[in-house]
Amino acid sequence: MRLMLCIVSLLLSVQASCAHSVRTTFVSLGSANAILMEPAATDVKSRIALVYTHPLARLSLSSPPSNNFNHPSGPQLASRGYRVLLLNNYNERVGYESYVPDISRAIKYLRSLPGVEKVLLLGHSAGGPLVAFYQNVAENGSAACQGPEKIYPCRGELDGLPKADGVVLMDSHLGEGFRALTYVDPAITEGHPRQRSAALDPFDPANGYNAAANAANYSDAFIRKFFAAQAARNEKLVAAAQARLSVIEKGQGKYKGDEPFEVPEICCARLLQGDTKLVSHTKATHPLLKTDGTTSTQIIKSVRPAMGKGDGIGSYEQYSVRGFLACQALRTTSEYMMTEDSITGVDWASSSTSAPTNIEGIRVPLLIMSMTCHYFVVPDEIIFDHAASKDKQIAYVEGASHGFTPCWPEYGDTMKRTFDYVDSWLSDAKRFGSR
Repeated sequence: MRLMLCIVSLLLSVQASCAHSVRTTFVSLGSANAILMEPAATDVKSRIALVYTHPLARLSLSSPPSNNFNHPSGPQLASRGYRVLLLNNYNERVGYESYVPDISRAIKYLRSLPGVEKVLLLGHSAGGPLVAFYQNVAENGSAACQGPEKIYPCRGELDGLPKADGVVLMDSHLGEGFRALTYVDPAITEGHPRQRSAALDPFDPANGYNAAANAANYSDAFIRKFFAAQAARNEKLVAAAQARLSVIEKGQGKYKGDEPFEVPEICCARLLQGDTKLVSHTKATHPLLKTDGTTSTQIIKSVRPAMGKGDGIGSYEQYSVRGFLACQALRTTSEYMMTEDSITGVDWASSSTSAPTNIEGIRVPLLIMSMTCHYFVVPDEIIFDHAASKDKQIAYVEGASHGFTPCWPEYGDTMKRTFDYVDSWLSDAKRFGSR
């Protein structure tokens, strides 16, 4: 209760400078809980409601759960006249399907409110792949995540879900399988996490790493060698987990039903964080919301700083076998590579968490907002290119960090620019109608 009061107090303090007075209500939704933020005096915009959620259940057995109640989408959009349900889900998950019942209940709850006519899903960061998964399954049924191409197909019956009327992705991940793949450090010697191969070490100055600047300038040869080794190590992890699952399903596992799965290779092995030339600009031109208030259609360039910090010592994440296969496992091909404007050689369809594959099954209006002071400039373009919605838009916010704030003061109020654009997209009468 004390935590709840603190969160509500924080939200109310944020709202003090907003245009609309905002009312906050705690909502219980079965195994989940939520905060509804809405304008105290409803108007035409309050007919549109959004469910914001993010995978709060532990990413691994060693990571703590977090909390969605302080996400800025609540006060930012409620102050502009919309209703926003900030949804927490505390399930110990095996795949995204464990989130489905609570998202379904959240949509139904918002549709039960007087005056609500349209309900959308909003996902930020890892929430992007999650809401894309839900909407894909809602529109296409269980088959959307149960095909033979999946490493770990959904197990439950997921037909007949309530569909959202639109989807908003904000600085979205490509999916948890891809996130896990990029953390695989092939320099670690298997079974000996403190022993490293110098030839594959992204933190070795001989390979182009500058520890003083947390930055790197890797050669093309090192990049090719590293990604080939990362893909090979990833395939071994997936194969090992699949072998353990086969044993478990025969009733011969260490425990009944599932067992721990240790992944010592999860570390800080993202070349793109140290070497900012990787995934640094889009292939096509897109709208850029500039600091001076204008919008320019151009090739989008990331302005992120180098974030290649690492000590080179292997850490580990402890999943369950089923949890790893359902969320973190993803296949690659021999073309796996990152360049300045692309990510190739990923079998997106092999994981139900992949945003590019899930977005292919969505037909409702789609908005993607991407922040240029982060490393999702190219990933979000990939999601956009896979999107099947006839009504789809992408916009980039100049100088905005992953949390929507400016990475340097000269970029101005990036939070306002971000949510002003979302507001203009939501309020377009051609998209969701008007009274």
